[in-house]
Amino acid sequence: MAKPVKILRNAPRWSTLFPVVLYVLFILCILVLAFSSRNQSEEKHRKHIESGNAHEKPIAPAPLVYRKLEESVVKELSAAFAKADTSGDKQLSVQELAKYINFKIREHIDEAIRTNPTMFVEIDHKPRDGLVSWDEYQTYWLREKGIAGDSHMKKAAFDKLDRKVKESIARDKALWMEAARTDPLSLTLDEFLSFRHPESSTVNLLNLVDDILRQFDLDGDDYLTMEEFSDVQTTDLGEGKKFILSQNVRERKEEFKKVIDKNRDGKADRGELLSYVDPRHPRYAIQEASALFSLADVNNDKKLALHEVLAKSVIFMSSKMIHTAESFHDEF
Repeated sequence: MAKPVKILRNAPRWSTLFPVVLYVLFILCILVLAFSSRNQSEEKHRKHIESGNAHEKPIAPAPLVYRKLEESVVKELSAAFAKADTSGDKQLSVQELAKYINFKIREHIDEAIRTNPTMFVEIDHKPRDGLVSWDEYQTYWLREKGIAGDSHMKKAAFDKLDRKVKESIARDKALWMEAARTDPLSLTLDEFLSFRHPESSTVNLLNLVDDILRQFDLDGDDYLTMEEFSDVQTTDLGEGKKFILSQNVRERKEEFKKVIDKNRDGKADRGELLSYVDPRHPRYAIQEASALFSLADVNNDKKLALHEVLAKSVIFMSSKMIHTAESFHDEF
């Protein structure tokens, strides 16, 4: 009997084991309840997503494009989008976008024609002879840029000018020589409009009509037939004049019948061609709107949402929807 008694004496007492067992059971209960609650929550959330909620829509995260773009760009594009959205459905159709672009084009050209005489008189003062010389214009331009000097500044001072300023002067000089039809050293009022806004000048548009007739009026009768017009190769026009024609022969035939030949006599005279090359013609806005849609309408629903416009912000910011003047001056 001595051995069993010794074993019982060495066994741990219940007073010591009971708290340990109770603590282990408590921990197990906590873990079981936690896992059970988590599983129920996940199951409830899954069923909610699968069945949908008729009263509450899930909040979609804001597109990353909003956070990446500059605030000024988002503000400018959003404002233009709201103005173009005449239906108020928070989406743009190609017709709405084309109508807004046409409005911006007309607004720009009207303003250019209206302000041209005022600027001309302001620059023409040494001497006031009804002509603007290159020296007068260059002095005015440098003053507007906050640059001290004139067209006769010394080479050392000219060399210190910023590279972009030098490039602007060189570009202006080239455009000046194109606009100066009577005297390379000075411009008349109409020539000055052609120089600053070639897209706004009737004289410049008439020159485009002359170019078309000279190159493609095969029989020399001063009219264009549909066959002559559809055979036009845009590569023959040069980079600055490709914008006046569609790229596709079939499209040009359709344009001739529906857009150019207004009196339906089978030929286009100068007046009809002048209307066709005028940037205020709706076809320009329709072409640009269609091009923007092809680049931005990612889901092909024939509608543009604001986030789609913001996703292609660089394209829209350089289009006639936003910066009309700059877009035109890149084309002419």
